[in-house]
Amino acid sequence: MFKTIAAIFLGKLTFFLSRTLKLGGGFAASGLYALKVDSNLIQGLSSQIPKQIIITGTNGKTTTSGMLAQLYKSEGIEVIRNKTGSNLERGIASVLIKHASLNGKIKEQVAIWEVDEAAFNTLAPKIKPDLIILLNVYRDQLDRYGEVDSIVNKWLNTLKKLPDKTKLLINTDDGSLNSLAKTGKETYNFTVEGLTIPGEKKSSGIRKADFKAVDLKTTFSDSDFHFIADKFNTPVSISIPGDYNVCNATAALAAKYLIGNLNESQAGSLKDLSSSFGRSEKFLLNGKEGYIFLIKNPVGATQVMQTVMPALTPQDSLILALNDNFADGKDVSWIWDIPFESYQPSSPSGAHSYQLYVSGTRSLDMALRLKYADFPVPAIESDIEQVFDKAVKSTKGRLFILPTYTALLELQKILVKKGVKKEYWKE
Repeated sequence: MFKTIAAIFLGKLTFFLSRTLKLGGGFAASGLYALKVDSNLIQGLSSQIPKQIIITGTNGKTTTSGMLAQLYKSEGIEVIRNKTGSNLERGIASVLIKHASLNGKIKEQVAIWEVDEAAFNTLAPKIKPDLIILLNVYRDQLDRYGEVDSIVNKWLNTLKKLPDKTKLLINTDDGSLNSLAKTGKETYNFTVEGLTIPGEKKSSGIRKADFKAVDLKTTFSDSDFHFIADKFNTPVSISIPGDYNVCNATAALAAKYLIGNLNESQAGSLKDLSSSFGRSEKFLLNGKEGYIFLIKNPVGATQVMQTVMPALTPQDSLILALNDNFADGKDVSWIWDIPFESYQPSSPSGAHSYQLYVSGTRSLDMALRLKYADFPVPAIESDIEQVFDKAVKSTKGRLFILPTYTALLELQKILVKKGVKKEYWKE
């Protein structure tokens, strides 16, 4: 117990110093240092929380987590979750430290954890969740994760070792997840009828969906559908663009139905949910609307392109910001798997039908990719703040920014600096 108290004190001190000295949110650092003092910190603190849900997959973790938290919030239940997207072991530890008293007590009754695909195999046995949501699995950062089959096989081995109480909620539309239904655990499936995700392996159809989203209608600003579970059937609206977010909403609704309860009022509360950090995030600067859509792999980027590109007008500006830091993946060859050829500017003169910029540490790589897709030459500027300022000044319409993860963090600092928003840990 002494180790745990010492670890919590060190973590809280790191939080305080980091924010006092304006070094950042202190989330990752506090968990990192605390785990060096007490390697069993996560097991000890999380075991006090009666209901715990893990969400993992290549895309959609943060948004699904936010939606599920909103469903609990609508009935007056506050949850613990790693809402900033810090989904490695140190991130989970830091959130537990934040909510724990100095003597190691946690009062919250529900925790929602989004967990990195690789970290899942370490964290799930420590947390021993009541429910695991498995969203999808795509080729992502091969230098960190390996191929899809490797990820799924590791998940399968981990799931088999978890307690019998753990339920599984699986996206039946992604055939890559089929084998995960063979763990002996209580398993449920969800689907979005009529939604096709590029890059998603087609399911063999051997699994029946327990939860469905049907009658899907989407626009750039929102999506409407009906959620069906057994005899439960209710209309749902979400104010987050992208029809792929209906899949995330369906997962969240199904999880709430399984762990707790779900009624029409709760389902209706998703309309009030604001976008998660960098996921269809909206801001306003100098009277101009801006939108940020995180991109980090071919499938996710393609989904974003399907949402953003048809909405662009000649007055708008588009920034593609590509970094290759560790959290982004050092290998940026994935950008060649994005079908940019399908989204060429349509002007017959060859001029941009919108203003186009590329930025980030690998801006030249992105510019080359666009050249081979027959895009006109974009404005190239590796410094993200400089290209942001240029775009804001010159655009007459809206600004759309598609950054990789560490580029998103840079944008966060820029928006805070300009007074557009608070630091993400204060929101």
